Amino acid sequence: MTEDRKVPKLPVEGKRNILITSALPYVNNVPHLGNIIGCVLSADVFARYCRLRDYNAIYICGTDEYGTATETKALEENCSPKEICDKYHVIHKDVYDWFNISFDEFGRTSAPEQTEVCQAIFKKIHENNWLSEDTLQQLYCDTCKKFLADRLVEGTCPIPGCEYDSARGDQCEKCGNLLNPTELKIPRCKAMFGSYNGRDGRTLEERGRS
Repeated sequence: MTEDRKVPKLPVEGKRNILITSALPYVNNVPHLGNIIGCVLSADVFARYCRLRDYNAIYICGTDEYGTATETKALEENCSPKEICDKYHVIHKDVYDWFNISFDEFGRTSAPEQTEVCQAIFKKIHENNWLSEDTLQQLYCDTCKKFLADRLVEGTCPIPGCEYDSARGDQCEKCGNLLNPTELKIPRCKAMFGSYNGRDGRTLEERGRS
């Protein structure tokens, strides 16, 4: 991490101001070399270059703590999603510190500041009527009493010649094909392995606008 994180970096008139970020890592694993190279290293190199050129650059990143990946990891480790987030955020930060990745800020999507920004963006989208409501078919677990996100569904891959019996609802790890949960053969809930059925669920999407 860079020197004094208590001093905020703001745009400076007359200088080249550059905001740098990289894909936010999920908190469902310990980062390995492939994660470093494929995610944060190139942005770190660019950030260092910008600082050498005396640009007013800021490099920010953080752990992505919202999503199905967190929930499935919590199920695997038999703990709450918050416990998973707290545990793996520290691990991620320690790994990036060891590699001397020069973040100006490495935060969390669950941080109060991040929450305020996201809520403000959503509120503006809603106030401007940029949201549309739609109905789509989703798998529903009768045991868990909830709709299942793609990664919470497992089943047999529908791709001819593959038919892997533990394909995820978003992708088959054996053949690599992207899938929808409703395409799986013999789908089951990863959380409870209970019964399931198809139901209509409501979703919100941002309307296209010019």
